Amino acid sequence: MPVTVASEIDVKIGANLRGRREAIGMTQAQLGQAIGVTFQQVQKYERGANRVSAAALLRIADALECSVADLYGDPDPAGTSMSERAILKLWQRLREPERDAVVTMIREFLKP
Repeated sequence: MPVTVASEIDVKIGANLRGRREAIGMTQAQLGQAIGVTFQQVQKYERGANRVSAAALLRIADALECSVADLYGDPDPAGTSMSERAILKLWQRLREPERDAVVTMIREFLKP
């Protein structure tokens, strides 16, 4: 069986995955459970030892509440930050009265 060497992008994705996971306070075991793999598999992803499939990458991004582009480390084409995307994702889940309340709250924060 040939020995595979992690490619540069596999290592980069793994490092970004680990950084995001740690930033939100999630353990490898919790991420593994969320995406249906063992924590050992998450370790291999983070080291770049195992390549992350496209389907797994989507599950990981969803579990880490980020985009696949964040895991690649590419700039977001819309130019929005991770926090802006998180707010937009949550915004979509709100009903209209809740949205009105959020807008009112933000306006209060911005008053001089």
